[in-house]
Amino acid sequence: MADRNPSIVVVGAGVAGLAAAKKLEEYGFNDVTVLEASEKFGGRVATAALGDVCVDTGAQYIHGASEKNPVYCLLKKSGHLNQIPEMGKETFYSNKGHKVDANFARCAYEAGEEIIRYRGSNTGRSLGEHYAEKTQSVIDSLQDDDEKPRMQSVFALVGKDMLIDVGASDLHRISLDSWQYYINMGDSLNVAGSMFQLVDMLLEDFPKDRLLLKREVSKIKWDGSFSVAPPHNEPLPTHTESASQEKARQYPVCVICENGEEILADHVIVTISLGCLKAQASSLFIPSLPTEKMEVIDKLCFGNIAKIFLEYEEAFWENDVGSISLIYEDDTPASVSTNKMQWLKNVQSFSVLRPKERFGNILIGWCPADIADLVETMTDDELSTAITDHLKMFFGRSNIPQPKSILCTKWRSNKFIKGSYAFLPVGVDGQVMDTLAQPLVGSRHPDQDLQILFAGEATMKTLYGTVQGALLSGHREADRLAAHYKKTVAPTSTTSLDKQV
Repeated sequence: MADRNPSIVVVGAGVAGLAAAKKLEEYGFNDVTVLEASEKFGGRVATAALGDVCVDTGAQYIHGASEKNPVYCLLKKSGHLNQIPEMGKETFYSNKGHKVDANFARCAYEAGEEIIRYRGSNTGRSLGEHYAEKTQSVIDSLQDDDEKPRMQSVFALVGKDMLIDVGASDLHRISLDSWQYYINMGDSLNVAGSMFQLVDMLLEDFPKDRLLLKREVSKIKWDGSFSVAPPHNEPLPTHTESASQEKARQYPVCVICENGEEILADHVIVTISLGCLKAQASSLFIPSLPTEKMEVIDKLCFGNIAKIFLEYEEAFWENDVGSISLIYEDDTPASVSTNKMQWLKNVQSFSVLRPKERFGNILIGWCPADIADLVETMTDDELSTAITDHLKMFFGRSNIPQPKSILCTKWRSNKFIKGSYAFLPVGVDGQVMDTLAQPLVGSRHPDQDLQILFAGEATMKTLYGTVQGALLSGHREADRLAAHYKKTVAPTSTTSLDKQV
């Protein structure tokens, strides 16, 4: 099969799928089709309109603002990082209705972050257990008894913010070994309003007739022998295959769409989210996925994060503010988890969209996991009223207005995504992501290698949960097929700045 022009189908037009498709084109594969279930390209890199402003409903941070990160390099080279605004100052408020000393809060926060960012290795413990233990040691060592509860409440804030970072409901569910294989590419950079440029760059120059929207895939039949006759006007080849063989060209994979369309392929790269795999893997593939792959899909967790965009006529915060953190004075690091009955306790982190000249007066409220699931079901009025009362309590002001418009992301209820990104629960080693990434080997046609390949952030133990993880996973599968077909000319496009990870 390696002597013919292979037919390749990419399922999913998020960053992983688009990166794979573009790199395959750069390698010289010219029969690459991308199927996207929704009406938009980009997957979890997404935008929406809020009034006259375009906001990032999906990814807005580059996790690793350095030359090691291909996403950073792409956006920098294209000029989209030239006008990244200053982050603005951090402000902290107490549930008693007053400001918390920013210097104290920042110092305490940094101390908590250093503890919670610990990279465990084969400990088998939870992040929650580690964090509660280590922060308690710090608190016990303090000489000033008045300082202890203040420090404790900031440590709790760090823990709650980590739930947002991970998309989890309880620190005790998160593995302390989550980042033992992780590649640290540097500090995070907020690129609000610019991330979608990455999708535009990946779409650039790719044949538009090969990008098919609203093509939800219902079945992927593999390890088979599917045939299709060539079009009547297509001349028969003169090479070694006979005319009768060419008329019945065989493909090992058949992709069936919800609309009844069938697409035959030599290779299919599946880039759908872990959330969709959890919901559909058992019925999507015929024959079924190997047991070890199904077990990985079941073991890994797929979190959720909600962003609540609040647009105001006028800002009630100071001009130089970049973030607002809300601290409950009775919170402790040992109690960091979510409770839907007190969901507002996990809406403690707000960021200001900057610069004001571009975005106006917009706050983003962040919340994790089951709290995110809950707010997705609430009406704009319910959210607006509850969050306004919440802010009034912390600011100690009754004149904070309701927002003039509000937008809440809905990643969990998006049937083609079903959440935010993967995380590792206690007792699960990141190496299982390597198992998820392994291509399927057919038993009936073992000579037809790499029939089904897998990409996406959840297949990257070194970079899961990041945009660059998704991008590099797509490149990995394109490289795998290029090696299979002995295509040795390295791509030279600007989208191929990655090194092997």
